[in-house]
Amino acid sequence: MSAAEVAELLNNAEISSGEIRRAAIHLPKPTRAALYDEESPLHRSAAGEFFEALVYEILLQEGEVSPAVDSVAAKFSDALYVPYDKYAKDGLWYSKDGGIRFKVNGRVAAEVDFLVKTSDGIRVFGEVIVNPAKAGIASEVSLKRELLERLYGCDIQFLLVCAKPVRELKFLRDCDSSVVIEDGNLLYRRLHPNEVLHKKSAPAKSTKRVDGSVW
Repeated sequence: MSAAEVAELLNNAEISSGEIRRAAIHLPKPTRAALYDEESPLHRSAAGEFFEALVYEILLQEGEVSPAVDSVAAKFSDALYVPYDKYAKDGLWYSKDGGIRFKVNGRVAAEVDFLVKTSDGIRVFGEVIVNPAKAGIASEVSLKRELLERLYGCDIQFLLVCAKPVRELKFLRDCDSSVVIEDGNLLYRRLHPNEVLHKKSAPAKSTKRVDGSVW
């Protein structure tokens, strides 16, 4: 399996209300409120964070039924936060809000939006963005890939997930891929705010979700 096949899983997914609900509930309550207040100055960032959480939930659901997916790294409220140990070796450490971060010499060197490992051992990292024209993404992806390949000692593939149509992405390698979940950042509108604003998070049942440290 490759990044392109992970992209195909996302492309063919029938996004359910349950996935949308769990994605929104991953967000802190103030962020959920901003998500449903389209006049809020925090709305755009809340919608972007929702989209990132939605992609994570879709990966869990599609990965559960695909023998080609070995694991999906936990994140958001599914992640187990462990305070950083200054004597630990370089690698993955979750932030308090469940973000996937990599630390080198005690400092955050990179943050990625998701990590997937295929059944044949291919590691794929991804970025979830609304607009594929985001400035600086080429150099950002290159630096993150270089770090991950150094940490894991193998080739790493990349998958870009967007909410808007993608034009030519010259920085992608042949092994990389991209996929559009059109207006994925707006799918929260399918649910009434009362369905998410005051609900507690409950992780989706998954045999493929793993702690990021064992990805």
